[in-house]
Amino acid sequence: MRAFFVLALGLVVAWAFVPVGDQAVRRRGGVVVEGIDVNVWDYVWDRQDPKVALPEGVTEDSDPAPFTITQEQIATLKRDGVVHIPGVLTPEWLAHIRALTDHQVSHPHVWASPGVASGLYDYVQRNVWTTNDGFMKFLYHSPVSSVLAHLGEAKTSVRLTTDLLMVNPNKGFKWHQDNQNGPVGFDDALRWWVTMDDTPRDYGAPVYLRRSHENEFVDDEAVFVSLDQGDLPKYADDMLEFRPKAGDMIVWHARTIHKIDGPESQDWGDRRRRVLGGTVAIDDANYKDKQKVEFADMGRHQLKDGDPLTDPHFPRIWPRPVPEEKVARFQGAVGRSVPGFARMLGALFSYKTIQQFGSWGNVVKIEKPTAADDDVKSAATAPARSR
Repeated sequence: MRAFFVLALGLVVAWAFVPVGDQAVRRRGGVVVEGIDVNVWDYVWDRQDPKVALPEGVTEDSDPAPFTITQEQIATLKRDGVVHIPGVLTPEWLAHIRALTDHQVSHPHVWASPGVASGLYDYVQRNVWTTNDGFMKFLYHSPVSSVLAHLGEAKTSVRLTTDLLMVNPNKGFKWHQDNQNGPVGFDDALRWWVTMDDTPRDYGAPVYLRRSHENEFVDDEAVFVSLDQGDLPKYADDMLEFRPKAGDMIVWHARTIHKIDGPESQDWGDRRRRVLGGTVAIDDANYKDKQKVEFADMGRHQLKDGDPLTDPHFPRIWPRPVPEEKVARFQGAVGRSVPGFARMLGALFSYKTIQQFGSWGNVVKIEKPTAADDDVKSAATAPARSR
């Protein structure tokens, strides 16, 4: 319980260093490269435009780039709770998002400060789409939304509820389910992950428990889980390890249990693992007030529980952007705000928030025997593509 109150205090202190809306507070100091020793004055405090050109032939009026998904891939997602989609990004789109990411890391935003200070990643930032124009354009125009629409069998819309830019997970994350998905229910959501680098040989490969999205034990508020509890043992020996290559996607059900291991040294050295991930809502999802801290839902919107999830803070990215939402985004009318902070503060000491952060104490303490890891069922890896 003491750790929870320390975390709560940390959230309030972190907010004290965050600008409201489109407030322009200029950065001081020099350019920072990857690493966690960043002075508070070296952060960018306002919106960013890296001015990275879209791939040739793509304009700011273009619809999302198409991508073909097979019925077998749709069936795999439904059955296993996760699917690996090779080759989503062309070399041009891959170069584009790498340039965006490298610019972001070299010009760190203040919203990345809590994660960077933790040392969990070399760089991590939630809702980077709200602060960096380039990432918003990537999500509007790249094939990512087409993949999600087809896998989710969307009929009317795909809306972004949160994203997360992650560079080099130094400590990894043990078995967990994702529950910072924004104000959307598990059954209306798809989780996604697009990687900019090949998976290293010895670490960094995500591992999922096949069909664990069907479990009846893990509470909605839980994060970390123990595989010897509830009905999880029946999934614990059926692992799927993916070794995606640069430009591949992984898509999974938000309840699917998974983990990723970082290097034992907690130092990636010369290697890099740059990933953009997030959550989308499929079709006619409703706003869900989860009555707990939801870091992806700190905007100045007026949505209430049960309202249609149609607001610029949760932008439609497929089949095409809503013009009014697009204007709101690029005019700085979305993003974290005082009303959003008040909403988070009101939920800070709720039972569900305490339950959520309490699950951080349930990190698996006894791993499966090493021999079990040798039995991991590896998913097919896409052939290497020329760059």
